[in-house]
Amino acid sequence: MKTNKHLLSRAEQIEKMIAMPTIILTAQEADVFLDYMVDESILKNNARIVRMEKESKNIRAIGFGSGRFLKPATTFSSADYKKVWTDNKISLVTEKVRGCVPVFDDDLEDGIEAAAFKDHLLKMVAAKIANEVDEAAFISDTAGVGGFANTDIRSLWDGWRYQIMHSGVGQSYRNIVTGGAHLLSAAAGGDFSLAGKIAEQDALAPYNWEFKFTKALQVLPSKYKKVGMANLRFWCSDQVVMNYINALASRSTILGDSAVLGKADPQYGNVPIVSCPLMPTTLDVNGKLDAGSYTDCILTPAENFILGVQRELTIESQREAADEATYWFYSMRLCFAIENVDAIVIIHKLVTG
Repeated sequence: MKTNKHLLSRAEQIEKMIAMPTIILTAQEADVFLDYMVDESILKNNARIVRMEKESKNIRAIGFGSGRFLKPATTFSSADYKKVWTDNKISLVTEKVRGCVPVFDDDLEDGIEAAAFKDHLLKMVAAKIANEVDEAAFISDTAGVGGFANTDIRSLWDGWRYQIMHSGVGQSYRNIVTGGAHLLSAAAGGDFSLAGKIAEQDALAPYNWEFKFTKALQVLPSKYKKVGMANLRFWCSDQVVMNYINALASRSTILGDSAVLGKADPQYGNVPIVSCPLMPTTLDVNGKLDAGSYTDCILTPAENFILGVQRELTIESQREAADEATYWFYSMRLCFAIENVDAIVIIHKLVTG
């Protein structure tokens, strides 16, 4: 049986090939290792999937533009004909990403879960890939906001957050037909009476609570609420969800008790609240990752986010006799878009601490 030192050496070789966390083994020699890789991906699993046969595909939105369609019959003339359509093109352009992990013969032969070691390891890789894609879908940008190096997949696309935050008048991701996203700042001097968390209580009598979900629903155009409130989603970090639950608990109501006891899925009114562990909580005022303590909450209809897929996760093996190993290669071609940014309200500069 391999020594613990030797097993750790193998783990280090694996870690160099892909960005996996170090595998921690017990002090004694063992034939089983524990892993802590959990698939935390939520956003991409709830996005609308658009299958693509080529690396680019256009989705078009069309409308009538400004002005009214109907006119009084007594004044109606050819000048009132609606001849011009308003058109908005959403371009999906996929980028290719790759990864590799080796499985060494010694590890299969010497008792590390025996033949199950390979399956265990590849499942860990699949979970890691899911998490990385979910994070990239949200936080990526090509403009250098996040400072991601060109060796980082988060530099390949403009993720959903960047598209939302850059959909104002004259900006790249504004929908010409419908408009742009609706931005609400939770910072001091922003768009709420009480800055900070998703729910805050006034320090002065009568000690009212402000739930920021309320204003997000007020700001969202009514036409998107007409399809049904249950079709909407609040997307936020799990820490934001806990802030909301703690606020409910402090009010000592039946709703608060149910939330704390987990008797009901969290929601605000009739709108489900979806906990997304990979939504960042370390943004600065400009949205740079790991540079501050801000996070977001997004209100939008389900499947407004788009995941363009030209090639789903492909796994291929290659035998390397010289290394006494089998190399497993992973590749995907994908991109991210938003169908209608006008149907989004983002509460940014939220805090959780």
